[in-house]
Amino acid sequence: MTLCPIHPRWTIALYAIVINMALQVSAQGIADPVRHPVIAVEGGNFCEAPDWTLVFNDEFTGDDLDTDKWLRFYPYCWNQDDCLYSRTHGWPRDMVIYKDENVQMTGHGTVKIIARKGPVQQWYSASSSYTSGILHSRFKFGRGRFECRCKVPKSTSHYLWPAFWLFGGNDGCSEIDILEITADPSNHYHHALHRYNSTCDEIDASEEGTMELHDLSDDFHVYRVDWDMWFVNFYIDDALVHRSCRMYDLLNRPVSECDVPGGIYIQNQAFPAQEAELSIIVGMGIHDGLYVNAMGGPATIPDLPATLEIDYIRVYQH
Repeated sequence: MTLCPIHPRWTIALYAIVINMALQVSAQGIADPVRHPVIAVEGGNFCEAPDWTLVFNDEFTGDDLDTDKWLRFYPYCWNQDDCLYSRTHGWPRDMVIYKDENVQMTGHGTVKIIARKGPVQQWYSASSSYTSGILHSRFKFGRGRFECRCKVPKSTSHYLWPAFWLFGGNDGCSEIDILEITADPSNHYHHALHRYNSTCDEIDASEEGTMELHDLSDDFHVYRVDWDMWFVNFYIDDALVHRSCRMYDLLNRPVSECDVPGGIYIQNQAFPAQEAELSIIVGMGIHDGLYVNAMGGPATIPDLPATLEIDYIRVYQH
Protein backbone atom coordinates (compact mmCIF):
# COMPACT_ATOMS: atom_id res chain seq x y z
CA MET A 1 0.00 0.00 0.00
CA THR A 2 1.36 3.39 -0.98
CA LEU A 3 0.47 6.42 1.10
CA CYS A 4 0.81 9.98 -0.19
CA PRO A 5 3.45 9.85 -2.95
CA ILE A 6 5.57 13.00 -3.24
CA HIS A 7 5.13 14.88 -6.49
CA PRO A 8 8.25 16.73 -7.75
CA ARG A 9 6.18 19.86 -8.32
CA TRP A 10 5.71 20.25 -4.56
CA THR A 11 9.45 20.36 -3.79
CA ILE A 12 9.76 23.90 -2.47
CA ALA A 13 13.03 25.32 -1.22
CA LEU A 14 12.90 26.16 2.47
CA TYR A 15 14.11 29.72 1.96
CA ALA A 16 11.23 30.39 -0.47
CA ILE A 17 8.74 29.19 2.12
CA VAL A 18 10.18 31.42 4.79
CA ILE A 19 10.05 34.45 2.45
CA ASN A 20 6.42 33.76 1.59
CA MET A 21 5.22 32.93 5.08
CA ALA A 22 4.30 36.47 6.00
CA LEU A 23 1.98 36.70 3.00
CA GLN A 24 0.64 33.17 2.73
CA VAL A 25 0.32 31.75 6.22
CA SER A 26 -3.34 31.41 7.16
CA ALA A 27 -5.03 30.12 10.27
CA GLN A 28 -8.14 29.23 8.22
CA GLY A 29 -8.85 25.54 8.67
CA ILE A 30 -10.53 25.31 5.28
CA ALA A 31 -8.22 27.61 3.30
CA ASP A 32 -8.15 26.44 -0.31
CA PRO A 33 -4.76 24.91 -1.25
CA VAL A 34 -4.49 26.87 -4.49
CA ARG A 35 -5.04 30.22 -2.78
CA HIS A 36 -3.03 29.33 0.32
CA PRO A 37 -0.02 27.14 -0.61
CA VAL A 38 1.29 27.51 2.95
CA ILE A 39 -0.92 27.51 6.06
CA ALA A 40 -0.58 27.59 9.82
CA VAL A 41 -2.72 25.11 11.76
CA GLU A 42 -3.38 24.33 15.37
CA GLY A 43 -2.48 20.79 16.45
CA GLY A 44 -5.05 18.09 17.03
CA ASN A 45 -6.67 14.95 15.68
CA PHE A 46 -7.46 15.59 12.01
CA CYS A 47 -9.34 12.34 11.29
CA GLU A 48 -13.12 12.69 11.14
CA ALA A 49 -15.45 10.37 13.03
CA PRO A 50 -17.13 7.72 10.84
CA ASP A 51 -20.72 8.83 11.48
CA TRP A 52 -22.10 8.47 7.97
CA THR A 53 -25.67 9.08 6.81
CA LEU A 54 -26.91 7.86 3.43
CA VAL A 55 -27.93 10.94 1.38
CA PHE A 56 -28.15 9.54 -2.16
CA ASN A 57 -28.33 6.12 -3.76
CA ASP A 58 -29.45 4.22 -6.80
CA GLU A 59 -29.77 0.43 -6.60
CA PHE A 60 -30.77 0.25 -10.30
CA THR A 61 -33.85 -1.86 -9.72
CA GLY A 62 -36.68 -1.97 -12.23
CA ASP A 63 -36.63 -1.74 -15.99
CA ASP A 64 -36.08 1.99 -16.55
CA LEU A 65 -33.23 4.28 -15.61
CA ASP A 66 -34.19 6.94 -13.05
CA THR A 67 -33.70 10.05 -15.19
CA ASP A 68 -34.57 12.24 -12.21
CA LYS A 69 -31.15 11.18 -10.88
CA TRP A 70 -29.09 10.68 -14.03
CA LEU A 71 -28.21 12.26 -17.35
CA ARG A 72 -26.72 10.15 -20.15
CA PHE A 73 -24.47 12.93 -21.39
CA TYR A 74 -22.13 15.60 -20.03
CA PRO A 75 -24.10 18.81 -19.25
CA TYR A 76 -21.30 21.11 -20.36
CA CYS A 77 -23.29 23.12 -22.92
CA TRP A 78 -25.60 26.11 -22.68
CA ASN A 79 -28.63 23.88 -23.20
CA GLN A 80 -26.88 20.85 -21.69
CA ASP A 81 -27.00 18.46 -24.67
CA ASP A 82 -26.40 20.61 -27.72
CA CYS A 83 -22.65 20.84 -28.36
CA LEU A 84 -19.71 18.68 -29.39
CA TYR A 85 -18.46 17.78 -25.92
CA SER A 86 -21.80 16.82 -24.37
CA ARG A 87 -21.46 13.41 -26.06
CA THR A 88 -17.76 13.23 -26.86
CA HIS A 89 -16.19 14.78 -23.74
CA GLY A 90 -12.52 13.77 -24.13
CA TRP A 91 -12.51 13.86 -27.92
CA PRO A 92 -10.31 12.96 -29.75
CA ARG A 93 -8.29 11.19 -27.03
CA ASP A 94 -11.51 9.39 -26.04
CA MET A 95 -12.81 8.15 -29.38
CA VAL A 96 -16.41 7.29 -28.48
CA ILE A 97 -19.71 9.05 -29.03
CA TYR A 98 -21.89 8.60 -25.93
CA LYS A 99 -25.41 7.39 -26.71
CA ASP A 100 -28.46 6.82 -24.53
CA GLU A 101 -29.04 3.30 -25.86
CA ASN A 102 -25.62 2.17 -24.62
CA VAL A 103 -26.92 2.52 -21.05
CA GLN A 104 -29.13 -0.52 -20.46
CA MET A 105 -31.09 -1.52 -17.37
CA THR A 106 -31.04 -5.29 -16.90
CA GLY A 107 -34.23 -5.63 -14.83
CA HIS A 108 -32.22 -7.64 -12.30
CA GLY A 109 -30.84 -4.85 -10.11
CA THR A 110 -27.97 -3.68 -12.31
CA VAL A 111 -27.33 -1.29 -15.18
CA LYS A 112 -24.90 -2.00 -18.00
CA ILE A 113 -22.78 0.53 -19.85
CA ILE A 114 -21.71 -0.99 -23.15
CA ALA A 115 -18.89 0.11 -25.46
CA ARG A 116 -19.08 -1.27 -28.98
CA LYS A 117 -17.95 -0.83 -32.54
CA GLY A 118 -20.45 -0.24 -35.34
CA PRO A 119 -21.16 1.94 -38.36
CA VAL A 120 -19.55 5.38 -38.35
CA GLN A 121 -21.77 7.93 -36.57
CA GLN A 122 -21.67 11.70 -36.39
CA TRP A 123 -22.04 14.11 -33.46
CA TYR A 124 -21.36 17.70 -34.48
CA SER A 125 -17.82 17.63 -35.93
CA ALA A 126 -16.94 14.23 -34.41
CA SER A 127 -17.18 11.04 -36.47
CA SER A 128 -16.60 7.66 -34.88
CA SER A 129 -17.38 4.00 -35.30
CA TYR A 130 -17.18 3.57 -31.51
CA THR A 131 -20.04 4.29 -29.11
CA SER A 132 -20.44 3.92 -25.36
CA GLY A 133 -22.51 5.17 -22.44
CA ILE A 134 -22.23 7.55 -19.50
CA LEU A 135 -24.12 8.31 -16.29
CA HIS A 136 -23.79 11.86 -14.94
CA SER A 137 -25.64 12.75 -11.74
CA ARG A 138 -28.12 15.60 -11.79
CA PHE A 139 -27.06 16.41 -8.21
CA LYS A 140 -23.77 17.65 -6.78
CA PHE A 141 -22.24 16.69 -3.46
CA GLY A 142 -19.70 18.09 -1.05
CA ARG A 143 -17.27 16.10 1.06
CA GLY A 144 -18.41 12.60 1.94
CA ARG A 145 -18.18 8.90 1.17
CA PHE A 146 -18.81 7.82 -2.42
CA GLU A 147 -19.00 4.18 -3.44
CA CYS A 148 -19.88 2.12 -6.48
CA ARG A 149 -20.20 -1.65 -6.65
CA CYS A 150 -19.44 -2.66 -10.20
CA LYS A 151 -17.77 -5.18 -12.47
CA VAL A 152 -15.28 -3.79 -14.96
CA PRO A 153 -14.88 -5.40 -18.37
CA LYS A 154 -12.11 -7.82 -19.18
CA SER A 155 -9.37 -5.96 -21.01
CA THR A 156 -6.32 -7.48 -22.61
CA SER A 157 -5.43 -4.37 -24.61
CA HIS A 158 -4.66 -0.71 -24.01
CA TYR A 159 -7.89 0.89 -25.20
CA LEU A 160 -10.78 0.40 -22.74
CA TRP A 161 -11.27 3.20 -20.19
CA PRO A 162 -13.87 2.36 -17.48
CA ALA A 163 -14.12 5.00 -14.75
CA PHE A 164 -16.03 6.09 -11.63
CA TRP A 165 -15.17 9.68 -10.69
CA LEU A 166 -16.23 13.03 -9.27
CA PHE A 167 -15.88 16.36 -11.04
CA GLY A 168 -16.98 19.95 -10.70
CA GLY A 169 -16.81 23.10 -8.66
CA ASN A 170 -16.34 26.67 -9.73
CA ASP A 171 -13.26 28.85 -10.15
CA GLY A 172 -10.85 25.96 -10.53
CA CYS A 173 -12.59 22.60 -10.81
CA SER A 174 -11.70 19.60 -8.69
CA GLU A 175 -11.61 15.97 -9.80
CA ILE A 176 -11.37 12.75 -7.81
CA ASP A 177 -10.83 9.60 -9.87
CA ILE A 178 -12.04 6.80 -7.61
CA LEU A 179 -11.68 4.04 -10.21
CA GLU A 180 -9.98 4.21 -13.57
CA ILE A 181 -8.43 1.61 -15.79
CA THR A 182 -6.69 4.04 -18.10
CA ALA A 183 -6.12 2.12 -21.30
CA ASP A 184 -4.44 -0.74 -19.45
CA PRO A 185 -5.22 -4.41 -18.86
CA SER A 186 -7.94 -4.95 -16.26
CA ASN A 187 -5.49 -5.69 -13.44
CA HIS A 188 -4.22 -2.08 -13.45
CA TYR A 189 -6.06 0.17 -10.99
CA HIS A 190 -5.59 3.93 -11.28
CA HIS A 191 -6.54 6.71 -8.81
CA ALA A 192 -6.04 10.47 -9.05
CA LEU A 193 -6.68 13.97 -7.77
CA HIS A 194 -6.69 16.85 -10.26
CA ARG A 195 -7.11 20.60 -9.84
CA TYR A 196 -7.94 22.71 -12.89
CA ASN A 197 -7.41 26.30 -13.97
CA SER A 198 -10.03 29.02 -13.46
CA THR A 199 -11.95 27.98 -16.58
CA CYS A 200 -11.86 24.26 -15.72
CA ASP A 201 -10.40 23.26 -19.08
CA GLU A 202 -6.76 22.54 -18.19
CA ILE A 203 -5.20 20.63 -15.31
CA ASP A 204 -2.92 22.72 -13.08
CA ALA A 205 -1.93 20.10 -10.49
CA SER A 206 -2.24 16.33 -10.16
CA GLU A 207 -1.52 13.51 -7.77
CA GLU A 208 -2.06 10.09 -9.29
CA GLY A 209 -0.84 6.53 -9.37
CA THR A 210 -1.40 3.11 -10.90
CA MET A 211 -1.00 -0.20 -9.11
CA GLU A 212 -1.09 -3.78 -10.35
CA LEU A 213 -3.68 -5.91 -8.58
CA HIS A 214 -5.52 -9.11 -9.40
CA ASP A 215 -7.73 -8.96 -12.50
CA LEU A 216 -10.57 -6.67 -11.41
CA SER A 217 -12.88 -8.07 -14.08
CA ASP A 218 -13.12 -11.33 -12.13
CA ASP A 219 -16.15 -10.18 -10.12
CA PHE A 220 -18.02 -7.21 -8.69
CA HIS A 221 -15.94 -5.01 -6.38
CA VAL A 222 -16.79 -1.98 -4.25
CA TYR A 223 -14.75 1.10 -5.20
CA ARG A 224 -14.93 3.85 -2.60
CA VAL A 225 -13.47 7.16 -1.60
CA ASP A 226 -13.79 8.92 1.75
CA TRP A 227 -13.18 12.62 1.14
CA ASP A 228 -12.86 14.82 4.19
CA MET A 229 -11.13 18.08 5.05
CA TRP A 230 -7.63 16.64 5.40
CA PHE A 231 -7.51 13.30 3.56
CA VAL A 232 -8.91 11.52 0.52
CA ASN A 233 -8.84 7.79 1.21
CA PHE A 234 -9.27 5.27 -1.63
CA TYR A 235 -10.63 1.78 -0.94
CA ILE A 236 -11.34 -1.42 -2.84
CA ASP A 237 -13.66 -3.81 -0.99
CA ASP A 238 -13.04 -1.89 2.27
CA ALA A 239 -9.25 -2.24 1.98
CA LEU A 240 -7.37 1.08 1.99
CA VAL A 241 -5.19 1.16 -1.14
CA HIS A 242 -4.09 4.81 -1.13
CA ARG A 243 -4.28 7.92 1.03
CA SER A 244 -3.97 11.40 -0.46
CA CYS A 245 -2.99 14.03 2.10
CA ARG A 246 -3.87 17.69 2.13
CA MET A 247 -0.66 18.76 3.86
CA TYR A 248 3.10 18.20 3.68
CA ASP A 249 5.59 19.32 6.29
CA LEU A 250 8.40 21.78 5.50
CA LEU A 251 10.67 18.87 4.54
CA ASN A 252 8.09 17.82 1.95
CA ARG A 253 6.95 14.75 3.89
CA PRO A 254 3.25 13.84 3.70
CA VAL A 255 1.20 14.39 6.85
CA SER A 256 -0.69 11.10 6.84
CA GLU A 257 -1.41 10.44 10.52
CA CYS A 258 -4.47 11.61 12.45
CA ASP A 259 -2.58 13.45 15.18
CA VAL A 260 -0.95 16.53 13.69
CA PRO A 261 1.31 18.91 15.65
CA GLY A 262 0.56 22.60 15.30
CA GLY A 263 2.77 24.49 12.89
CA ILE A 264 3.39 25.60 9.32
CA TYR A 265 2.55 23.22 6.45
CA ILE A 266 2.63 23.08 2.66
CA GLN A 267 -0.72 22.34 1.03
CA ASN A 268 -1.12 19.70 -1.67
CA GLN A 269 -2.03 21.73 -4.78
CA ALA A 270 -4.01 18.83 -6.25
CA PHE A 271 -6.27 18.49 -3.20
CA PRO A 272 -9.97 19.20 -3.86
CA ALA A 273 -11.34 22.62 -3.03
CA GLN A 274 -12.87 22.35 0.42
CA GLU A 275 -16.23 23.85 -0.52
CA ALA A 276 -16.46 22.18 -3.93
CA GLU A 277 -19.63 20.35 -4.88
CA LEU A 278 -18.92 17.58 -7.35
CA SER A 279 -21.01 15.52 -9.77
CA ILE A 280 -20.85 11.73 -9.90
CA ILE A 281 -19.81 10.29 -13.25
CA VAL A 282 -19.49 6.67 -14.28
CA GLY A 283 -18.90 5.39 -17.77
CA MET A 284 -16.54 3.82 -20.23
CA GLY A 285 -14.45 5.43 -22.92
CA ILE A 286 -12.17 4.00 -25.58
CA HIS A 287 -8.69 5.49 -25.64
CA ASP A 288 -7.00 6.31 -28.91
CA GLY A 289 -3.69 4.72 -29.77
CA LEU A 290 -0.94 4.35 -32.30
CA TYR A 291 -2.69 1.55 -34.17
CA VAL A 292 -6.35 2.57 -33.93
CA ASN A 293 -8.45 5.57 -34.87
CA ALA A 294 -12.06 6.72 -34.50
CA MET A 295 -12.95 5.49 -37.99
CA GLY A 296 -12.39 1.90 -36.91
CA GLY A 297 -8.93 1.08 -38.15
CA PRO A 298 -6.38 0.10 -38.96
CA ALA A 299 -6.07 -2.41 -36.10
CA THR A 300 -8.98 -4.16 -34.39
CA ILE A 301 -9.61 -3.36 -30.72
CA PRO A 302 -10.04 -6.64 -28.84
CA ASP A 303 -12.57 -7.22 -26.06
CA LEU A 304 -15.41 -5.36 -27.81
CA PRO A 305 -18.25 -5.15 -27.10
CA ALA A 306 -17.23 -4.43 -23.50
CA THR A 307 -19.57 -4.02 -20.53
CA LEU A 308 -19.21 -2.08 -17.29
CA GLU A 309 -21.98 -3.45 -15.03
CA ILE A 310 -23.06 -1.41 -11.99
CA ASP A 311 -24.88 -2.85 -9.00
CA TYR A 312 -25.29 0.35 -6.96
CA ILE A 313 -23.97 3.87 -6.34
CA ARG A 314 -24.25 5.39 -2.84
CA VAL A 315 -23.27 8.66 -1.19
CA TYR A 316 -22.90 9.22 2.55
CA GLN A 317 -22.19 12.43 4.44
CA HIS A 318 -21.64 13.42 8.05
